[in-house]
Amino acid sequence: MNLTKALKTKKKLIKQINTTYSRLSESNSVTVDTVRTYSPEDSYNEWIRLTNELIDLKTKIQLANAPIAGKIFRLGELKSMVSSFKHLNTFGGKVNNRFSSEPVEYVVHINTLQRDQIIEKWEEEIEQLQEEIETFNAVTKIQ
Repeated sequence: MNLTKALKTKKKLIKQINTTYSRLSESNSVTVDTVRTYSPEDSYNEWIRLTNELIDLKTKIQLANAPIAGKIFRLGELKSMVSSFKHLNTFGGKVNNRFSSEPVEYVVHINTLQRDQIIEKWEEEIEQLQEEIETFNAVTKIQ
C-alpha cells in the first residue's frame, strides 16, 4: 500500500475507533431494564483491536516518511506562521481609539504590503512542499 492510501486508511481507522468507543461508552453502564444495542464486551475488544491496528499503521507511516520528515515539519510550521501572520497588527500613523481623547500615533515595523508579500512567499513554498509530499506519498510503499 502506498502512503497516500495509508493516510486515508488512518483517517478511516480513527473514525472507526471513535464510533466503537461511543458504542462501548453508551452500552457499558445501563439501567437493569435496558436492552443493550451493542455488546460492551465486543465493543471493547473491537476498540482495542482497532487501536492496535492504528498504532501499527502510524508506525509504518512514520518510518516511511523519514526521508521527508523535515519537509512535513516545515509545511506544518509554515501553515502555522501564515495563520498567525495574517493577524499581525499593521496599524501605522495616527489612530483614534476609545481609550484616549487624543489620537494615538503608531509606528509599524512591518506594514500591510510587506506582511502580504511575506505571506504570499510562504504560501508559494507551502504549495511546493505539498506537491513534493504528495508525489512522495504516491510512489512510496509502506511495509
